[in-house]
Amino acid sequence: MTLLVEGAELSIGRARVLSGVSVALRPGTVTALVGPNGAGKTSLLRIMSGEIAPASGAVRVDSRPLQDLSPQQQARCRSVMTQHPRMAFDYIVEEVLEMAWIHGCRERFRRAAMTIALDCDIRQLVGRKFNTLSGGERQRVQFARALLQIWRHREDATEPRYLLLDEPTASLDVAHELLLLRITRKISERNIGVLLILHDLNLAARFASHVILLANGAVQAAGSPEAVFTNNVLSQAYGARMHVERHERLGRLLIHTD
Repeated sequence: MTLLVEGAELSIGRARVLSGVSVALRPGTVTALVGPNGAGKTSLLRIMSGEIAPASGAVRVDSRPLQDLSPQQQARCRSVMTQHPRMAFDYIVEEVLEMAWIHGCRERFRRAAMTIALDCDIRQLVGRKFNTLSGGERQRVQFARALLQIWRHREDATEPRYLLLDEPTASLDVAHELLLLRITRKISERNIGVLLILHDLNLAARFASHVILLANGAVQAAGSPEAVFTNNVLSQAYGARMHVERHERLGRLLIHTD
């Protein structure tokens, strides 16, 4: 099963946002979607999630058009974490988490929620009102909510699913950035395809197994971090002189500007 975008075109007003974009998100992978501001990253994620439809092109899940899936089927196969999450009403954190629960059984929810709350370091926030939390705390709660939506009981844990994250590390301190990205890499092993929009190229190089570089509404490069993160490709996409080197002791790429 693959979440596939084929030839997506999108305009907002007179501005062309995406031009013939085709990408694939496969279960078992962590894919970083990177690129300069205004490249069309969030628009592409919104198309992949079914929030908006492209002007032309198609979105498919295992060869089925995404729009042919019922809201319940879409909710079961993918969850989304958007930027700047806010709540209109004064919910407590446990209620926010429960909004993502589509699996029945209140007792099972409590067990799953407490496990994920511990993993995401929000156990101490569960009884607090969401709108009183800091930006980083809200991010962690919404990440936990997204995980709960695609949670599966042990016997169903291999069902393919997708987790779409729009700048999930925004507002997080360094420790929680690393925690979140380690969780995404771990859960990908459960047949989950993870797409995350990142601005930090070094984090993308460290945690992603696949990279999509978007610029000017088109895919400039796609593949492994080593294939995409090269001096010429990054310098052209970002309009700045970029330098990529492999740190042998750390065993990963390091990216910086000249």
